[in-house]
Amino acid sequence: MGPTPLLLLLALPLAGTLLLPLLPAGLASCRVRTLAALPPALQLLLALVCWRHPPADLQLPWLPKIGLTLGLGLDGLSLPLVLLSALLTTLAVLSAPADQGRPRLFFALMLATNLGVVGAFLARNALLFLLAFELVLIPITLLVAIWGGERRAGAAVRFLLYSAVSGLALLIAVFAFAWFNPAGPSFGFDELRNAQLPPAAQRWILALLLLAFGLKLPVVPLHGWQPFTYGQASIPVVMLLAGSVSKLGAYGLLRFGVGFLPDAWAAWSPWIAAVGAITTVYGALNALAQSDIRRLMAFSSLGHMGLLVLALSAATPLSLQGAIAQMLAHGMIAALLFACVGLIERKTGTSQIPELSGLMNPLRGLPFTMGMLLLALMAAAGIPGLAGFPAELMVFEGSWTAFPRATLVSLIASGITAVYAIRLFNRVGFGRLDNERADWAHTRWGERAPAMALTLLVIAAGLWPGSLTGWSEAESAGLALRAQPFLVDPAAVAFAAAQRSPVAIASATTLTASPLLSS
Repeated sequence: MGPTPLLLLLALPLAGTLLLPLLPAGLASCRVRTLAALPPALQLLLALVCWRHPPADLQLPWLPKIGLTLGLGLDGLSLPLVLLSALLTTLAVLSAPADQGRPRLFFALMLATNLGVVGAFLARNALLFLLAFELVLIPITLLVAIWGGERRAGAAVRFLLYSAVSGLALLIAVFAFAWFNPAGPSFGFDELRNAQLPPAAQRWILALLLLAFGLKLPVVPLHGWQPFTYGQASIPVVMLLAGSVSKLGAYGLLRFGVGFLPDAWAAWSPWIAAVGAITTVYGALNALAQSDIRRLMAFSSLGHMGLLVLALSAATPLSLQGAIAQMLAHGMIAALLFACVGLIERKTGTSQIPELSGLMNPLRGLPFTMGMLLLALMAAAGIPGLAGFPAELMVFEGSWTAFPRATLVSLIASGITAVYAIRLFNRVGFGRLDNERADWAHTRWGERAPAMALTLLVIAAGLWPGSLTGWSEAESAGLALRAQPFLVDPAAVAFAAAQRSPVAIASATTLTASPLLSS
């Protein structure tokens, strides 16, 4: 297939961003919402077509004097994240209330966010990646500043400042790649992958990348914007932030750090693993102390970002595959959690845990919404049969051989997830209803639909782990910096390769019992 689908993946949200503000001012919000959901839905379908029929890479000159080309491509790292972004944008748009204020501008900014995120995932030129990365900053800041909570101005300013520092660090790193490249300035991913940079330059560039992408994830101690912004932004915006935008940080670390600076990454990986473990513990303990559901979910998301960093630091084939799976699983689970919180807020008017109780009451509570929230909490805790389990298992299994202590600490912190999940559900779901306040309307099927779709996907991914792991096997093996312990019969593998028999190759290669499973 030619490269046209790659351009269409960007043209769809761009068209929506430009055309939605031109709709008649008197058009009902629900109609605008339906129209806004069409571009990302078509983008999702097109991405599925690209999965079955991979398009050719696109290389078009744009500003050749500075090395900027319209280089686009899809591989096992970017395709699943494009699918995730398209899916979550569609569901986030549909999660907006039917009476959404200023709907034309709101949904246009949502689609602009999708344009930046997908553009970054498709980019095959570092300057183009930088432009798409920075594009996300503008619509998210406006979405928080205009439609956020009471303290929305402070949240928007904080997000803007942290994102500006992230973008500046990435800008310096990208130009440093070109400056220190002995082969001459170039921003193409293929050239950067093969560049022989001096060791000192690699260390400084990696430090800038860790700052840039660590702010976007975020990780401790670069997380100051996240709980505040998640607590003030509207629910559709938080679904995009937690489920899709944050993955730009993990993708950047994988693509630029592990892929372009393998020597520096391997040298610094013990410290990176320590940051991942600290982030996991910090997020879990802070989630325990929260009295607001939004902030609890924010710190829970922060803890799971620590698991991503741990997997990337180990850089074994299994841990990198687990990192991709964790991005997908966390994206769906986080979006589902916030979608459920949004339904609770819409019906009860609050997200404060002390003010909520008895929501499992079948007559006057919100039992259906609470059932979906319970499943999402179970998935976040890594219960088998749900999307979180296979992803976390691969992260821990793949990271154990490289960093057993950091993995053990993260494993314990992951167990704390079950503690705050049970405490939250017990306090909010059970107990007596407040007779003065408990006059809530039940959620309608249209309101539940986005959360229901995510619920089904979380269950499906848990029952069929291949949907999380089958995208990136070749790419993760090619990027791995450490070998996973396999027992391999070289003669058998050579014979099987000569016969071109996948079954024979699989039978010639068997995974050893790892220390994690044998202990």
